[in-house]
Amino acid sequence: MTPASSNHAVLTLEGISKSFGPVRALEDVDFSVLAGEVVALVGDTGAGKSTLVKVISGIHHADSGHILFEGHRVTISKPNDAVTLGIATVHQDLALCDNLDVVANLFLG
Repeated sequence: MTPASSNHAVLTLEGISKSFGPVRALEDVDFSVLAGEVVALVGDTGAGKSTLVKVISGIHHADSGHILFEGHRVTISKPNDAVTLGIATVHQDLALCDNLDVVANLFLG
């Protein structure tokens, strides 16, 4: 259980939608991560998990909705914007370096 002082939303997405042509990948998504919380995003193939992560990491720009970081509205329009906020993405990749430990493999990305 996290202490009461850290029970605030670090990252909040409100009403996030994203389309690729006629395909609606995300529709009115609300998502929050509290301080000290570890969150897993799970769902079927095509459910929008990767698209949501790409919006958070600045790879894709949401068509609508907004993002709050530490309670302040922010614009994440490119990956560097996310990194500046302290948001990092570990991409799924089966091509790991056998000679490196887990931490070293994470920092390769």
